[in-house]
Amino acid sequence: MTQPRYADIVLELEPGERRPLLTYGVPAELADRIRLYQAVWVPLRDEVRLGVVASLHEEAPAFAVRPVVGVVEPEFVLTPEQWALAEWLVEETLCTLWEAVALFLPPRLAQRVEVLLRPTGAVPTGRLSPVQRRLLDLLAQRGPLTLEQAQRALGRSLTTALERAVSTGLIERLPIVRPIQRVVSEQFLRPRLDSDPPTDAAQGRAYEIIRRWYEEHDGALLPRRFLHRLGLSPATVQMLVQRGLVEVVELPRGGLPTVQGGPDRPLTLTPEQQQAWEAIRSMFDQDPPRPLLLHGVTGSGKTELYLRAIGECLRRGRQAIVLVPEIALATQVVQRVAARFPGRTVLVHSGLRESERSAVWEAIHQGQAAVVVGPRSALFVPLRSIGLIVIDEEHEAAYKQQEPPPRYHARAVAQRLAELHRAVLLLGSATPDVTTAYAAATSQLAVARLRQRVGPLVVGERGEVARARLQLPRVEVVDMRLEHQLGHAGLFSRALHEAIAAALQRGQQVLLLINRRGSATLVQCRSCGHVEVCPLCDVPLVYHADRRQLICHRCDLRRLPSTTCPTCGRPALSYYGAGTQRVEREVQQRFPQARVLRWDRDVVQRGNDPRSLLQRVLRREVDVIVGTQMVAKGLDFPAVTTVGIVHADTGIYLPDYRAAERTFQLLTQVAGRAGRHLPGGLVVIQTYTPEHYAIRAASRQDYDAFYQEELAFRQRHGYPPFRRLVRLVVRHRDELAGRLASEEMAERLREKARELSARDVEVLGPTPAFVSRIRGLYQWQLLVRGADGPRVVAAIPVHGGWIVDVDPVSLL
Repeated sequence: MTQPRYADIVLELEPGERRPLLTYGVPAELADRIRLYQAVWVPLRDEVRLGVVASLHEEAPAFAVRPVVGVVEPEFVLTPEQWALAEWLVEETLCTLWEAVALFLPPRLAQRVEVLLRPTGAVPTGRLSPVQRRLLDLLAQRGPLTLEQAQRALGRSLTTALERAVSTGLIERLPIVRPIQRVVSEQFLRPRLDSDPPTDAAQGRAYEIIRRWYEEHDGALLPRRFLHRLGLSPATVQMLVQRGLVEVVELPRGGLPTVQGGPDRPLTLTPEQQQAWEAIRSMFDQDPPRPLLLHGVTGSGKTELYLRAIGECLRRGRQAIVLVPEIALATQVVQRVAARFPGRTVLVHSGLRESERSAVWEAIHQGQAAVVVGPRSALFVPLRSIGLIVIDEEHEAAYKQQEPPPRYHARAVAQRLAELHRAVLLLGSATPDVTTAYAAATSQLAVARLRQRVGPLVVGERGEVARARLQLPRVEVVDMRLEHQLGHAGLFSRALHEAIAAALQRGQQVLLLINRRGSATLVQCRSCGHVEVCPLCDVPLVYHADRRQLICHRCDLRRLPSTTCPTCGRPALSYYGAGTQRVEREVQQRFPQARVLRWDRDVVQRGNDPRSLLQRVLRREVDVIVGTQMVAKGLDFPAVTTVGIVHADTGIYLPDYRAAERTFQLLTQVAGRAGRHLPGGLVVIQTYTPEHYAIRAASRQDYDAFYQEELAFRQRHGYPPFRRLVRLVVRHRDELAGRLASEEMAERLREKARELSARDVEVLGPTPAFVSRIRGLYQWQLLVRGADGPRVVAAIPVHGGWIVDVDPVSLL
């Protein structure tokens, strides 16, 4: 076989082409090591840069080429499926090939690089300076050194001497990847099923217990720390390890979710769950399998079906990915997966330390983990035989990547990844995204429905064990316009006040939702009407009473509140609106004996781990939870029977085509926290627009009614799923320059559409963005609507401060 002489390398270059490739020569000593899609080091100007091999060939270019410096050690090669997914991302999101390929590289690879100086062995052709001679002698004696090590050894800066030595070929720069720091790991035991059982009685008993554990837990591994719990002698088990009958698997402890108690055992399914499970299991026998939407009301037992699907996947010798919107908000799902499949499950997310992230990635790369749980970035881990992808709460906007590019949606990436691996894709939600529901309605997805909640196991009159039926909570809608007309102007209506009091009297917990942080969302002068706004973002500042500060929730600008109006000078500033802090204070004033927990992003950013907040609730150290949408996402509060939505109208009239959908999803999800384990759940929705279809449908928890109304609205106005959208945003320090740039771009897009004979496309705008200024930059936006929109935008080079978002989840 002929050895390749040239390699086309993709690497990070200045903004321009979406597929920037540079051609390099393949040195003879590397010809048998360099492979397609491999990470390599290449020279670029006077630096050594990281790149990935896009192609290998014999065709000599019409220009001189520089040689590849070396391969990344330890070697890393993208799989064909990963490369195909990267190519798809380029077409789908209009990112560069490097931006797509970089998603698959080991974490912080470029930041872990050290450059060593190494003599080439070339004979000097000219006279060497004394410093150059000393540097060459040092490297000859001590071997390759970093620049800092050489500087310390010689006591010189070496800048000029080194550059001359490199330019004349006497010294070369050799990049290496620093090995990851050793992290604390946990050991698990896997039986070798192809081995004959030991003849020694004690060893035979120990082997049988480990083997039985493995088979009864769908291939889960026995944590070594469980040996005493099972009555096993560590010394006996060590003999099994030494004889090769039991294998020790080590996983980084930082990537292991905290598991409370023992292993999670499969639960008895209700008839409805069993029917859904049969539909899911049948997908594993299809080739290729159809994606399946598991549409189940809150508390209907979707997680148990996820776990069974993972077990089925592992039994077939394949690997699984479980996506959650945000790790901090999905503690219970993560714990159940880890408890059901110990020794097979790892957690990946940005909150891990660098050494832990690298160790977890390496464990996945080495095939030591078969189940990966994490946010959207988990789709890019180096699993080689994916058989299942689960997306929990598939409707969540957190699945859309915003910064940095590529701006992909995890749902679309997961679908493409499942196609490449011929894997099962399982989407779960109580309130599916309208586009997902439409795909199911048009037979693009299979559907399994769970319409009933799963109650606890109870013993019937005849001694039989069965599931108690739990009804969805009763919902009461309060028209706050009428409340105010009757003289009740407080934050809480009479109905909500009575509901809170009754729940506290019964010793149960209450959850109050207000989807705004702070104490007052508007600070305004009663005399002249002046509103306190951020000077960099042109959005109202929010008053936080606990910090006594006005804070911009866009750029985090902070300042002390004024005592007088900065415009008219009168002491007439008033604080309007309500946030979590004001609701917290109101609860404390009305119910002084109640223990109140505020749960919002401000609290979490101060170092309060969401897991510790959840444990406080589960230990019944809290009576009333006051939170934002963070508490509405998949959390299970067993003692919460009453939910109050303080202001249901927040966000419903924002200028975004998904405003009604987000409102419906939030109200339905938070209502689903009530009465999940105890009967008599009650939800009180306070609203100024009870007639809005999103609030009407949420009050009845009627997804189908909402879907029909929303779909009709989308079709009338040409929004997804009927037409695609591309949003382009430009930011500029000068408002006029930003406007002119956006007008020029709009005209270029219209001209390109005519040139391409694109029929289904229209360019809307330019207009100022909803937030017209952020961090001192003015924002102008364009909206390209229609099936041909992405094709038209792709045909125009877009850079110089432009943000391109294909299929945006928000227009705000």
